[in-house]
Amino acid sequence: MKKGFLSFFLFTAFALALCPSCKDDETAEWKNVAFSVASNLAPENGTIPYEGSTVVFTVTTDGKWTYAIDQSKTDWFTHPTVDGMTLAILIPENTVSRERSGVVRFISVSDPTLVEEFTITQEPGPVPPEAPKADLLDVVFHADGTAEDVSPLKNEVLSYPGTALTCYYHDVYKRIVTNYTHTPGQGSRKDSYYRVDYYTNETFKQGLDDGHTLEVVLRSNRNDGTKEYKPFSAHEAGGTGFLICKEGQGGHPACITFLPNVSTTGKSTWRWAQSDVTPEPGRYYHVVGVWDKTAEKAYIYVDGQLKGTADAPGELIHAKDGARWFALGGDSAVGSMGNAWNGEVVLARVFDDALTGDQIALLYQDAAFAGQTPVEFALSNLTYLTRCEIGAGYTYTVYGNGFAAGDKVKFTSSANVTAAFTADAAFTEASGDNTLQSLAVTLPAGIPAGTGRYFMALVRNGSQYPLGTVEFTVCDNPSVSMPRIIAHRGQHQDGVENSTENSIAALTNAQKLGIHGAEFDVWITADDVPVINHNTTVAGSDLRIEESAYAQIRDLTLANGEKLPTLDAYLEQGAKDASMKLICEIKTHSSAASNTRAVNAVVAAVKAKSMETRVDYIAFDYEVCKQLRAAMPAAGVQYLGGDKAPAEVAADKLSGIDYQYSTVLSKKPEWVTEAHAGGIEVNAWTVNSTADMMACIALGVDYITTDNPATLKKLLETPFVTAPK
Repeated sequence: MKKGFLSFFLFTAFALALCPSCKDDETAEWKNVAFSVASNLAPENGTIPYEGSTVVFTVTTDGKWTYAIDQSKTDWFTHPTVDGMTLAILIPENTVSRERSGVVRFISVSDPTLVEEFTITQEPGPVPPEAPKADLLDVVFHADGTAEDVSPLKNEVLSYPGTALTCYYHDVYKRIVTNYTHTPGQGSRKDSYYRVDYYTNETFKQGLDDGHTLEVVLRSNRNDGTKEYKPFSAHEAGGTGFLICKEGQGGHPACITFLPNVSTTGKSTWRWAQSDVTPEPGRYYHVVGVWDKTAEKAYIYVDGQLKGTADAPGELIHAKDGARWFALGGDSAVGSMGNAWNGEVVLARVFDDALTGDQIALLYQDAAFAGQTPVEFALSNLTYLTRCEIGAGYTYTVYGNGFAAGDKVKFTSSANVTAAFTADAAFTEASGDNTLQSLAVTLPAGIPAGTGRYFMALVRNGSQYPLGTVEFTVCDNPSVSMPRIIAHRGQHQDGVENSTENSIAALTNAQKLGIHGAEFDVWITADDVPVINHNTTVAGSDLRIEESAYAQIRDLTLANGEKLPTLDAYLEQGAKDASMKLICEIKTHSSAASNTRAVNAVVAAVKAKSMETRVDYIAFDYEVCKQLRAAMPAAGVQYLGGDKAPAEVAADKLSGIDYQYSTVLSKKPEWVTEAHAGGIEVNAWTVNSTADMMACIALGVDYITTDNPATLKKLLETPFVTAPK
């Protein structure tokens, strides 16, 4: 028996309860009473099994008594029940894999110095079985679009970014997932996928050879059953992986399939383990493929259930040389990616062993998406600024097709995925010449100031679909600068007829369009006459311009019937519109002497027409740029080569860089910022797709040179960020 003081219990978190026989007030002086407590614990401070039991205490006393339980620490003591001189406590099953203990104290009310204390200890619950860990490959995607293998092998995961690949944070799977918008089954893809080479890793190769398991969580966006398309595979004349087979393959529907190539003869033999589960667009599936070499079987599991079996005796036949790598977003191929995927890949794993059904059930338990409501999204032509300044209350608009009234847009910080907000979107249907729908989102108050990158996801009926990423610079006075348009070799397409590049007609079209400038190319003839043409020869002739007298080529005609224009004729037409710049590219001739002849002839012609402020210059030859800067100090001179950092160009007093977007500026976007910091301008060429135009706008370039100036003009007139009214 342990003695204590009643005051101790009054200052603890213990719950006190009087037994039914002790409800009368105790006013008498303390007196000697008999007091003892026994229990069915053996020993009295004993351990009970993890399954649980009822512990019964019997109090013997000629006075009154009560008990105390620390409910803050022993809330698993349930339903304490007093019946006369007994207290029964129900101990439930211990569902955690650690021991737990609790204390019950009995106190004599007649003499509070009399205390009995019992410690109840319960055995730990059994350790729940864990899902197996992928030991050959376990791909995890990152917010920046890269990926890594977190398996023990740490294989390198190569990323090939592109417009058909986006990633975003998934609220249910609590991880970054990837979405692919390839045409299903498309071949010869050079971008928008991931690659893991395995064949030179002997551990990986042997792990596949002696039986293996593949796991993927996928969502198919669309499927018409006419093409094989693959989320995760290493197939080309052999190998292993998953696909959605074509309708009717082996008498089966277009369904989720595991396809290892296993042969007893050394010749390619496909083993079709087909699930007969046709993927519902918008629904997530947990898929596991097993090749059990010992059992000579291939199995396909979907959402934890065995759905198909195929005989698979023999040895694994790997894909052909050059294709022995796993593709995520398609299938391995020599020099490219094939059988392109359209949908999401949440995770992709490879196990050394042939897993059992129980192990696969555990994998599914970890990856199940309970209660999902599949939504088929059919979005296309997405157009939005990927980088912009913005402020609270400003409206950010996304354009595209496939939106619907009631759609919302969720923004999740790529740096902190717990920082997210979902905004209602004002939906506008396409009308008139505008073929795109729009969703206009008003940014809420409280969005963090500064620059941050956000995943954008369309939210509809509880499902999400990635729109892409945007970099917001949140500030008090945001501004959006738009580039000026330069028609590449004039406007010779994009809504005009009877025109050809570098023609007077193309220049006239550009003037009518009302844009900043028209670019044209200049060669010098052997007798110093500058003419307008892109190539060294005029189409339909073998005569090299710089080696020919003007009289030899003057009657050559362009595709639209015009005679080969001279610089004088071009300047004469250019002078008719004082608002438009002429951007003269002096072509790189066969010698420095010819380059200098061209510079001198062009400068003389421009000065003769008093158009020094109307003509700017570009060239691939850096010395030509320097000569032009010296000869025309008031004109803009930009370098085309793409091999010099902005600081070097600025140091030589040129006015800017004019670099190809696809090969230079898209790879070194920081050069735009560096150029502006150095006080020079940036032109991007030749930017023809809407996606590339939007990317250049987001980069903040000053000019865009394009073959589609009318398209770009319409795009620049579209409101992407608007201030609150």
